[in-house]
Amino acid sequence: MANSNAEHKIEWLLIEDLVCLKEYVAQWQKLVKQSQSNLFCSPEWIMTWIGIYWQPSWQLKTIVGFENNKLIAIAPLYIQKSNKFISTIKLLPLGQGEPEESEVLSEFQDIILAYKNEYIYVELANQIQAITFDQLCCNKLLPNSNWHQTLSNFKSTTFANTGKRYLITNHQNYLLTLSKNNKSKWKRCQNKFEKLNTKFIWVPETHYDEYWKKLISFHQKRWNNKGKLGAFSHPNFIKFHEIFQQYKNIKMSAILINQKPIAINYYLYDHDTLYFYQCGWDEKESTTLSPGFSLHIWSILNNPMLNYDFMTADTSNSYKSSFARSQPENIYQAILDKNIIKQHLNKIIKKTLQKLKKTKINQHSFHIDAFNWNSSNL
Repeated sequence: MANSNAEHKIEWLLIEDLVCLKEYVAQWQKLVKQSQSNLFCSPEWIMTWIGIYWQPSWQLKTIVGFENNKLIAIAPLYIQKSNKFISTIKLLPLGQGEPEESEVLSEFQDIILAYKNEYIYVELANQIQAITFDQLCCNKLLPNSNWHQTLSNFKSTTFANTGKRYLITNHQNYLLTLSKNNKSKWKRCQNKFEKLNTKFIWVPETHYDEYWKKLISFHQKRWNNKGKLGAFSHPNFIKFHEIFQQYKNIKMSAILINQKPIAINYYLYDHDTLYFYQCGWDEKESTTLSPGFSLHIWSILNNPMLNYDFMTADTSNSYKSSFARSQPENIYQAILDKNIIKQHLNKIIKKTLQKLKKTKINQHSFHIDAFNWNSSNL
């Protein structure tokens, strides 16, 4: 890949040491603010993630660009090595790739740039090309992201639609956008709440700790009753959020009946967007009150930010679609295979092992059936 005629003289640097990365946090914060990048691109989010999930075997490979000694680009990346089938080197954005059972879902992450043009995308592609890896994988990308533009420079990049983003950008006339059924449902809920000593609130910051613990309790009881682990089952997930809360980028809304919380929504926020992240409610105390639905409607109508973001949902029908009437934005996974032969061999080995496992299970079932048949004929 050859550079186009340089419009800017960029000095590129590959950071491979966490101590060195920390030295650029202040400039990183300024660049996030200047570019109005989202919360999940911020050093607050990513450095918290590193503090909880970083493994000694991982290797930092963060690309930074400077003009006149000023940071104008950062692509926070690192390497994970896998020896599952054939040894592979995977390049990932910082904030992705933690164990599934404790993942915090860093969505809409991106390369942060002071300005955008084709030249800088080609330059970034060249910097990525210079790193030794077999596969680069980026999840939950927006279609207009810098990642999308940069990785489009590689012929071997594939983009797969993995979800949809439900974003409400104007809550002033929000009730007018609701379906007839949801308008009626909201009125019924309001009538029920009026008969009770009910308050909808934004939780004061001084009560965050109390409501956080109550949220976890509500959420876990509800999902455990369904036979599921629940989002707060892993201590690292809880620890991540308790540390991140120190940066004061969270909000909580709640429904109180007789001053007692029965439902809580947990949000993250940045300069213009409130991100719905988790929720919990007391099923015993709110059987007929539709607490999840009601708290979303109230929180949207009373949103202190410009946007209300439900974040990513599956491509199939989602309850989130009933709240956001506008066309959802597609979300993508980008995979750049630099070593296509190795990836192909991995897939073949994986499929072969799955077939062998299935064959063994079938053989085991056959022996059991045969034993049962023989036993019944003794």
